[in-house]
Amino acid sequence: MTYNPAVFGMKKIGILLILTLLILSGCVRNADGEGNEGVHRKPDKKQAPYYDRSTTECKMISDANPWLLRFSQKGFYYFVMGTDETENSWQFYFQSYDGKDAIPFCLISSGYVRDFSVRMAGEETGLSVLRTGDRSSILEFDASGKKKREIFIDETLYDLDGFPRLLANADGQYVIGWNDKAYFINGEGKITGSVNVDGTIRELFTSDGRKPYAVVEKSSDKNNERVLIRLDEKKNMAEIIKSLSNDEIKIFPFEDGFVSVLSDRMVFFRGGEEEVLVDLDRQGIVASQIQYVSGDREEMSLISVDPTSSDLKVLNFLLKKRTESDSASEASPSDSQMFAPDGRRIIRVAIPADCLYQVEFHAKKYNQARDDAIVEIERFDGSLEDYLGKGNRPDVIMFHDHTELDEYVKKNLLTDLLPMFNVCGVSKEEMIPKARELLGNGSENAMYAMAARFRLLLRTSDGMELDEAGRCDAERYLKWYGKFMKENGFSGAGTLENLLYANLPFYYEEKSAEASFTSEGFQQLMMAYKAMLDECQGKLYIQSSDHKEVEIARGPRWYASYSCYQLTVPGVSMKGLPGQDGDSHVYVRLDDPMAILNGSDCKEQAFDFILYYISLAEPLVKGDTEGSYGKSGNTWAFFSVWEKYLRDEIYESKRPYVSLDGREMFYTEEQCEQLKRLINDAVPETRTQRDVYGILMEEMVGYLNGGKGLEETCKTLQNRVTLYLQENR
Repeated sequence: MTYNPAVFGMKKIGILLILTLLILSGCVRNADGEGNEGVHRKPDKKQAPYYDRSTTECKMISDANPWLLRFSQKGFYYFVMGTDETENSWQFYFQSYDGKDAIPFCLISSGYVRDFSVRMAGEETGLSVLRTGDRSSILEFDASGKKKREIFIDETLYDLDGFPRLLANADGQYVIGWNDKAYFINGEGKITGSVNVDGTIRELFTSDGRKPYAVVEKSSDKNNERVLIRLDEKKNMAEIIKSLSNDEIKIFPFEDGFVSVLSDRMVFFRGGEEEVLVDLDRQGIVASQIQYVSGDREEMSLISVDPTSSDLKVLNFLLKKRTESDSASEASPSDSQMFAPDGRRIIRVAIPADCLYQVEFHAKKYNQARDDAIVEIERFDGSLEDYLGKGNRPDVIMFHDHTELDEYVKKNLLTDLLPMFNVCGVSKEEMIPKARELLGNGSENAMYAMAARFRLLLRTSDGMELDEAGRCDAERYLKWYGKFMKENGFSGAGTLENLLYANLPFYYEEKSAEASFTSEGFQQLMMAYKAMLDECQGKLYIQSSDHKEVEIARGPRWYASYSCYQLTVPGVSMKGLPGQDGDSHVYVRLDDPMAILNGSDCKEQAFDFILYYISLAEPLVKGDTEGSYGKSGNTWAFFSVWEKYLRDEIYESKRPYVSLDGREMFYTEEQCEQLKRLINDAVPETRTQRDVYGILMEEMVGYLNGGKGLEETCKTLQNRVTLYLQENR
């Protein structure tokens, strides 16, 4: 049962039971007098009409509260706290939708603001503010922000704790939704009626300025259920309008019914009828950020707010329905592949199926802010060669890492991005030199991709692993690291994979296509490596070809942050990995670089999206969702390719990072200088190194699990790597 309205005056349990059964059967009459047929077929959003879109951006006042805004057809209201010397002050602002600056509206310097509501006063719009303090009251302000009067509320509502909701009706009456009850208040502050609801009132609004409606949430052990109801003061009851599914994000009154916002569409409903009104994906609007809807089917306004963004702004999307003459003059079939129905240029971005799913959400955010271009994400399975070989011609390609660029540069398939920097006003000098070097694929006069961030391959060190000459080879480090883990209570062998990976280049030569994996030196390294894995009790797993878990190392652990838990141990630092030559080696990899194909005819728009994506201050991390965007993950936890981010978030940052044990840590001057040296000394990972490591892991499964001899394993490895090097020489 999704909702059980509390009905005053029902004295017989039998009547309530019958009503409950009717609700369960889907035959309850809703507030519009039409039967609820139960579950409706989900309307196909292909039915949605086409709209031309224009966008106006409104910058909010700094320090504004973006979580509590109230909207009218002319503009919106919000407040900033602490604007004078009093303990509690609330400076309200009014801002129109035309992009003009906010106007100070009114100041409340005592009590606590609980909620506020837009109030219609004839043709003008006023504001009503629910305040608590010595007594609960409603402050009324006219359209100019002048205080008209204060209405002291009945003592029943003396202390409105929690999150009460205020609704100002056009007839001068008020509704206060507090927990599981709605109170009707007249102009003198007296309670004229109340309605109980089964749940908590989350929203209040009117459909025509007089009839009050509420969204009620009922929590249970399994999930939260929501329902839209109409509050009837005369009958002292709540009439069910619609049970809301988990897909429905928000509800708004609209013309002679309501609009339900889903993740990819807006659906109009009245009674049992539903109609797809707007295809939000087509319009490039993020559903979860829609805060207000007004207008009609011919021309409507959608107001969007991202409260998690550091750059507080409100976007006003004006959607104007296309006429029959507009449809008749639509672009030719060839143009339709280049332009969206609303006239925006389509930028097609292809990403591997296993690549960052967050690109799709960031594309939504990009589309929401652009009226001239719209990004379409295409995921492909298998290799990029197969994808392009099937005739697909995207504008932008995302690679897994920088090692995949080389063959496409050699085939002259990628656009040089350097000339575009001057057009967009961003300088390549703002990039970390090491990242700039890798993205140029060895050329100082070209750059073929842009990446979001870089990673480093490092080791933990306290200096005790070094010999008298200040050097340390791989085997010496393995012995030290085992002791270090025991002394500091660490488990796992992540550093061991990094060590093995960094030493591979000592046992093969690309140019001559020769390998030495049967040598005594490599066999000793593998024996020491296996001994350490056995000591870690096989806590590392990968999936074998038959999808069974086997105890084996998972591969190198690239550091994406400098807030490593080892840094919290006194005297410990991060350094390059020890090689068989006794020197330290730092490897660097660039994640998810994007490149523009030479065949693209919208290169400037494509480059604009690439810069937008790789410059995000708060890239999503795995596990984030659209709803949690911006709320998890620390910006400074990432190595950005932009020098500015490293400076602001690490080198000169006064903000702490949180260690794995929950402690707040600050970067020391020594740590910052060490990080700069590591970046400058880093050498790029190569595709050969990565592929050879993959072969190594495949062949070493038997040996590491104790079922195959080392000599036999090394011979097989030697043959496979030699063949690979010869084929790719």
